[in-house]
Amino acid sequence: MKYSIVDTHCDTLCRVLDDSCSLNENDCHVDIDRLSVYKNYTQVFACFIDPAYKSCAVQRTLDLIDAFHRNTSELPENVKAVLSIEGGEGIYSLSALRNYYQLGVRMAALTWNYSNHIASGALEMDETRGLTDFGVKVVREMNRLGMLVDVSHLNDKSFYDIVACSNEPIIASHSNSRSVCRTKAVCPVERNITDDQFECIKKSGGYVGINFCPDFLNEGGRANIDDIVKHIDHFMTLGGENCIGIGADFDGIERLPDGINGVQDVYKVFDRLLQLGYTDEQAEKISHKNFEKILEKYNA
Repeated sequence: MKYSIVDTHCDTLCRVLDDSCSLNENDCHVDIDRLSVYKNYTQVFACFIDPAYKSCAVQRTLDLIDAFHRNTSELPENVKAVLSIEGGEGIYSLSALRNYYQLGVRMAALTWNYSNHIASGALEMDETRGLTDFGVKVVREMNRLGMLVDVSHLNDKSFYDIVACSNEPIIASHSNSRSVCRTKAVCPVERNITDDQFECIKKSGGYVGINFCPDFLNEGGRANIDDIVKHIDHFMTLGGENCIGIGADFDGIERLPDGINGVQDVYKVFDRLLQLGYTDEQAEKISHKNFEKILEKYNA
């Protein structure tokens, strides 16, 4: 397939671990066989720490990291796998963070929707709660290590606290637009980001990956490829040509947009962009080049 693609978020590792299935070939949204049909494909695999594992978060994190390495030790030349953490419950100390880095983790989302000892999530009811004192130390150590701070799932207070203390690019690996004023092509839910937050990410040299979850694409809860494109269009109006891409959230969402059944269909988004008049250069930036620049900086 002609496209090179980077997808900055999937939760398929959880399925691989819990269902004892192979990452090479499976009935999940993502497997290596389907990734390999593209010209090049870089997939970021998240170690998602479900709240059910809060009491054993370290072990869960390590089990997922182990599953990642066992399943990605021999990849086709055109497939690359990057490791991230989603939910910082297992980051109980800075030494733990450093050890995760040594094990290959290059990105981390500090919460998953709810508050923990590091930050507050998007569903936190107390809007005054943000990054904790320990959370500030975590962000600064991530900056020092070269581990990307992922602001997807954070509440607004935590987001701006990170903007204030981070001196490295900030990413939202799988978030859409929350704007309610500039265009109708948006979805004002807590998990999405505002125009001002997008500007902060852009100013940091960061990145936003478009999430394929229908609930985050429009308020009706049902979506198609054009809904994905509308969020891309909106960020483009904000000058986002050099800092947007996709973070599909495959196997982290129960429903997909019409026309998208898994990684095998991601190319359709870029076909649609070209049909709508996007240039080849713009499509290539969004499909892979924007995040590749960041990966190169962090040697990921």
